[in-house]
Amino acid sequence: MKILIINGGENSCPGGVNKTVRETAKNLSVLGNQVVLLQENPYNKPEREFIDGYEVIRVKSSLRNYLYGFNLELFFKFKELYRSLTPQIIHIHGYHALLSLEMISLIKNTDPHIPVVFSPHLDVYRSSYAGKYLWEIYNFFGKSIFKKSDHIISPSNFESSNISRNYGVDEKDITIIPHGVNLIDTHKKHLDKNKPCKLLYSGYLVKRKGVNHIIESLNHLVNVLNFKDVELTIIGDGPEKPNLKLLCKKYNLDKFVVWKSFLTDKEYVKEIKDSQLFLLLSNSEAYGITVAEALALGTPCLVSKKTAIKEFLDEPGCFGVDYPPDPEQVAEKVLEIYYDEVQVGPFSDKIRTWDKVADDYERVYQALLGGFTS
Repeated sequence: MKILIINGGENSCPGGVNKTVRETAKNLSVLGNQVVLLQENPYNKPEREFIDGYEVIRVKSSLRNYLYGFNLELFFKFKELYRSLTPQIIHIHGYHALLSLEMISLIKNTDPHIPVVFSPHLDVYRSSYAGKYLWEIYNFFGKSIFKKSDHIISPSNFESSNISRNYGVDEKDITIIPHGVNLIDTHKKHLDKNKPCKLLYSGYLVKRKGVNHIIESLNHLVNVLNFKDVELTIIGDGPEKPNLKLLCKKYNLDKFVVWKSFLTDKEYVKEIKDSQLFLLLSNSEAYGITVAEALALGTPCLVSKKTAIKEFLDEPGCFGVDYPPDPEQVAEKVLEIYYDEVQVGPFSDKIRTWDKVADDYERVYQALLGGFTS
């Protein structure tokens, strides 16, 4: 198959959407498909290059930061680009920028018969009044992408239900395919209680991720329960980082917290394996890929019972707390997990490697092509 994938971000950047795009593109190529990834170019990378068996085409947008991701340059050159690529199927990722809406309109105007698959990666949280108001305006126009798409791929029951309920998509037009992990290694950890209890968070530092709840729970652990043999590593960057550092200073936690920017895959795997517990106390997730990665590497997880991440609670080694998290409850749960011999895995099909995900994507594509050619 000739597959065109469209992504509003840069596939080499951190984040669940970008990781899904690059891993499925790579594994679909391994299956013998010709894969082209079309995306914006916010970091002035090469306009065309081959990565892991697939081609990346980047189109720089002069208006990206002013029109919510709308790409004027791509608007004018898409028909020419489409004729040169001649894809059999198109897969668009991401609902949170105008690029997806722009692309679905261009595609259907160029070739109304081409099958289009859409993966929204849709969470439900907006952190401000203005954000909620603008989101309602965007939704008014953005809903059309669901109507114009031929099939939806969703990674979780939560996102699938949200799409069906709020965007009028029939359940039969949605396939749930959980995201993947790079490897699964759940050898039982032998924890050395003479070393600090190592806690880990990794992800963008934005409000909805709830890293402030992790810090407040650490405060209870250290300053109320007097458990000082603990170290929290926070991996990531984002607009909340200064506020989170101020929160640590307020609670006198600086010596208990290690800050790191996003790591290479190899460094990230080592951090997970060296940790006793991974925490994600988020307010909203469409999936929660970092939880799947931590569990797959044998590290227990503590998550909020909220949106899609509560679906991991069926996996051995994953534990939950109510939202908003109570620092006392979280701190006590941390100690309980730390002192117990926690069994991680075996897992359901929700946690599997990316090659299995690509197999499922390919089956959806083939079914659509069969339907369009019959």
